[in-house]
Amino acid sequence: MDTKRITGKKETMTGKIIQCPRTEYIKNINKRPKLSEEEISKVQLMNSKRNADTLAESLAIDILTVLQEQITDMQTAEFIADLAVLIEMIKSTLYREHDLPHPIQEIISKIAIVKSMPNGEKVTELNYKPILQPEEEEFDIEFIPETD
Repeated sequence: MDTKRITGKKETMTGKIIQCPRTEYIKNINKRPKLSEEEISKVQLMNSKRNADTLAESLAIDILTVLQEQITDMQTAEFIADLAVLIEMIKSTLYREHDLPHPIQEIISKIAIVKSMPNGEKVTELNYKPILQPEEEEFDIEFIPETD
């Protein structure tokens, strides 16, 4: 039975109760460490990369959803490799937007040339030769037939 409500007696607590949070008990509650310009730059860089990576992975899920209807076997090594490269291409695009380097950007610069047409339209020309068959050093070979 709840005798407090029935009898109407109020009990008073004799112990000291600390109301939390109280600033006198918590030191430096509103103080944050001062960051140097270099540290601020690093934090911004990490945030930009994290945002780009998160967005690319989110887009990959959307792409997979659409591709489920078109691809019969999404477990092949080739499909998984293609998807990984596609995700990295998306990340590279997002990194470039924030002036961040990405390794695939170097490959893109070797194979893709954007040309402007006379009407102002931009057309991309893809040439895979620089990465499929890197330029080899050319030298002349002279064949001398053996005569006996």
